[in-house]
Amino acid sequence: MKRALIYGLGVVCVAALIISLWPAPPVKSHIYFADAPSDRAEIIAHGAGQGHAPPNTLLALDTARQMGADVLEVDVQQTRDGVLILRHDDTLDRTTDLKGLIADMDWAEIARADAGATWTVDGNSFADRDIKVPTLEQALAAFPDARWIIEIKNDTARAATAMCAEIQSAAAQSRVLVASFHDAAMMTFRDQCPTVATSASSREVRDFVIAARLGLSRFVPTPAVSLQIPTQSNGLDLTHPRVMAAAQARGIRVQYWTINDRAEIERLLAAGADGVMTDYVDRGRIALSKTAK
Repeated sequence: MKRALIYGLGVVCVAALIISLWPAPPVKSHIYFADAPSDRAEIIAHGAGQGHAPPNTLLALDTARQMGADVLEVDVQQTRDGVLILRHDDTLDRTTDLKGLIADMDWAEIARADAGATWTVDGNSFADRDIKVPTLEQALAAFPDARWIIEIKNDTARAATAMCAEIQSAAAQSRVLVASFHDAAMMTFRDQCPTVATSASSREVRDFVIAARLGLSRFVPTPAVSLQIPTQSNGLDLTHPRVMAAAQARGIRVQYWTINDRAEIERLLAAGADGVMTDYVDRGRIALSKTAK
């Protein structure tokens, strides 16, 4: 019994020594963050800032920019004929006057939709104001100086490949960070566009967060330059200092979604978050001014 205890302690000591001596991964650096503020977190307009205007529309993007958003976050779906459009859902039902799966429709049909038909803000309707569903090409061209987070919603190699081609066509490689929950789509995109910044996919987030909580994140490789996460997942606190410290020690930016309560935004900023995604850019800017004091 005593011998087994001594042996067990020896194994623990050796393991601890190996962990402490194991070289830390190199600190990441990416041109995408070259123009990011160095003295504060970034306010990211979630869904193009859908708290102020219909989501994923040029109007919402323009409003978010005027309000001072640092980054524009949008979602992209692919039509049947291969066009990438700004939509979160896989159907048009919730946010337009049309119904149907986007993947079963051609761009020419979707282009006729009223993208403000179902949307109201503070009792003001956006219907019948000639607000259209934009293509990714149109959005990138409309805001050529903006920095973007673009999420691939389709879990297909076709959509991931088209995303890479669109970014290259717009010469936007240095101002776009691509996100996706889908591991396979993200792998395809990285193969096609290896120089474009990406965030961690679902599996990568899970592996990194668990390892970080155990103090073992140095053993988890990831090509991602950002960790885009909620504050809680399956009962696990993702704002834990170990998670944030482990990521930031490797140059991985920690960006939380979707935070619309101003007090919660302030809490995350004070805790050291690198970015907060919010539907309400104005609340994010106010929270920044509060935490800066």
